[in-house]
Amino acid sequence: MLGSLTTSAQQYFSVVVSASLKYLTLAFLTYYVSVVLYGIRWKLVLRGVGRDAPLHELVKAILASIFMNNVTPMSRSGGELLRMAWVSKKANIPTGVSAVSIVYERILETIPIFALFLVGMMYFSSGEPIPFVILGIAGVVLIWIKWDAFVRLSLRVFRTPVTDEEMRKITALRSMHSLNMAAVLLSSTVWLLDVVRLKLIALAFGLNLAWSFIAVISIANLLFGLVAFTPGGVGIIEGGLVGTLTYFGIPMALAVSITLLERFVSYVASSIVGLAVLLTSGGVEIWKALKSQ
Repeated sequence: MLGSLTTSAQQYFSVVVSASLKYLTLAFLTYYVSVVLYGIRWKLVLRGVGRDAPLHELVKAILASIFMNNVTPMSRSGGELLRMAWVSKKANIPTGVSAVSIVYERILETIPIFALFLVGMMYFSSGEPIPFVILGIAGVVLIWIKWDAFVRLSLRVFRTPVTDEEMRKITALRSMHSLNMAAVLLSSTVWLLDVVRLKLIALAFGLNLAWSFIAVISIANLLFGLVAFTPGGVGIIEGGLVGTLTYFGIPMALAVSITLLERFVSYVASSIVGLAVLLTSGGVEIWKALKSQ
């Protein structure tokens, strides 16, 4: 087991050394800008339910939750619990309120994911993009009309159960138009940065991929993460990304290199940073208290 971990670590670092430092630095920058944007979005949603917390505490909670997600089975399970406990202790926010805010964040993410899916579909179409634009507008209108049904579908997709009281609070947020517009814009920016990060990682190996193709890869990455049952999706995400890239004609050596570098940024390095935050900001005590409940 130890030998296998050592070999994997050597693979990650050998790939990192061979990549362009400029593009690798930019890939890291896009990742952590996304984390800050997640913090801003969370702060806005908390304000929408009548609570507030310092942005730096929200960012630290997110960084620590990334580590916890990477070491606990199932997508985002341990990390979301840590986020709720973190703001409960650091900002005196009731767990039920923080749960509502986190669930609503997931719901808002569904809108840019839908847009990203449409962009990805353009990769398979040789025609004009107008039909996709019309489909996107129709989708947004339908979401607004059938908001309650959309919320329930989003909760089912993200495997997030809620109580009736939490559901009432979530659906009530629909009337806060400025909040929703700002939060969707932030969510869209985060997903755009994910696409940019994949583009930069490909460029780090001299491969200039089409934006629509990168959107396809980003959607595939999301799906692999959702179905993964291993901690951090280890093995499943890597295998899925390599398989997807090679299926679309990327040489195996490049597919493996792109996947390893992407996972170095989004899994290895993020786990190290998250663990450091957890150890230095009182996160260990919060996690122990959470486990004892």
